Amino acid sequence: MMLKKKLKYAEKICRESFDDDTPAEDIDEELNIIKLQQAYICHVQGKEKDALSIYTTILKKKPNDIALLAVANNNTVAINRDQNLFDSKKKMKATLNEATQMKLTCSQKRTVSINNCLLNIYTNQGDQALSICDDLMAKHPEAKETAVLMKAAVLMREGKTEDARKLLDKVGKETPSMSLKMCLAKVQLYLMDGMLWEARKELANLDDDSLFKPGIVSALVTLYLELGEPEQAAKLFEKAVSWNQKNKTVGDLSALWRQAADFHLRSGKPQVAANSLEELLKMNSRDVITLARLIIAYAQFDTEKANRLSKELPHLVDLTPNIDAGALESSSWMMGLKAIKKAAKVDSVQQQQTPGTPNVAVKKKKSRRRKRLPKNYDPNVDPDPERWLPKRERSTFKKKKDRRNKEVGKGTQGGAAHAADQYDITKMTGGSQKKEVTSSPMPEVRQSQQQRKAQQKKKKKGKR
Repeated sequence: MMLKKKLKYAEKICRESFDDDTPAEDIDEELNIIKLQQAYICHVQGKEKDALSIYTTILKKKPNDIALLAVANNNTVAINRDQNLFDSKKKMKATLNEATQMKLTCSQKRTVSINNCLLNIYTNQGDQALSICDDLMAKHPEAKETAVLMKAAVLMREGKTEDARKLLDKVGKETPSMSLKMCLAKVQLYLMDGMLWEARKELANLDDDSLFKPGIVSALVTLYLELGEPEQAAKLFEKAVSWNQKNKTVGDLSALWRQAADFHLRSGKPQVAANSLEELLKMNSRDVITLARLIIAYAQFDTEKANRLSKELPHLVDLTPNIDAGALESSSWMMGLKAIKKAAKVDSVQQQQTPGTPNVAVKKKKSRRRKRLPKNYDPNVDPDPERWLPKRERSTFKKKKDRRNKEVGKGTQGGAAHAADQYDITKMTGGSQKKEVTSSPMPEVRQSQQQRKAQQKKKKKGKR
């Protein structure tokens, strides 16, 4: 925050130093350096959107300072990561220009080379990324660790996991200062392939200075429990606690003590858990929760010490100063909000009565429900007695027209009359008599049509 305020103040002074008739372009040219510093602070703080907007604004103005352009381009590529790869490629190409490289410092060149290698990894250009790594190790030996890790990443992406492990193992043995990071990188490769036993073996072989660090202990305990070795996890916690107590390790080890105490209490080792909790209590003597857990641990093997420590616990009143005992004892809160309001009304009525008057029970007025009549209600007309029946069961109900005489209009022409006679009881004869078979009228129709055609032919002949 202090740096931001100072940069804002510097920007204000810079603006005030110019005359009123100074062109805006000249002012922006001077302010670009301050703006770039503001963007870098946002970038470091994790506010990448704010930083990217400032970088973009600077690049749009196209400043004359080549080094400033290179820094803005490089930082934009770093924010983009594996997004906007085409735009990142253009910006990186402008940064790698010889004229631009001449203006950069050694550390800036190293950072640009690392980002260029990562960009090639994102674009799946493995061979080019490997050559950049070799060039980086040759020109900047201090960046060897980063270059080796990037090389291993390229080999892993190409499916050469075994070659990546051999490379990490070789560099770890050649350079002891890098052995821990190379080992952790190998463990990550083992875990990505699901090789838990090999990862556990790799971590267990670390030296004591690295093995008993809180992060390594946590990772190794997780692997022990995953592989079904809780005894090994308990032993590791015991060794880590005793080693850190002897060596008086500097740093925040509260997480290690707390996890060790939890694990040993769950595994039935209260004495070891008590040692961890005592270390926690030394860090913060006012921690009531740690004190309570320490009492629980001592109660399992040293009751006298547990009783002595229990006297140091604060009183319940001190722990809960804002709790109303009367409100807790009343059972109205269990019945809900309505019961609480009801109790409040009774109290108000009792307060209104004077001390001399006897307590008279107040009669409650029963609220009668107001009768609602229909909108079209006529008191002179009797209500319909069938109003409770469904409409289809009432005597006044009429079916729709399309539902009447469903059989009308069905069948062939001339078939309806025949069907009606068939079901007419007055025209029915006995079963012994033979049914009269009516001849179809179709032949007569055909004859009349033939006669008409013959007449038409005669007329045509007469006209000729």
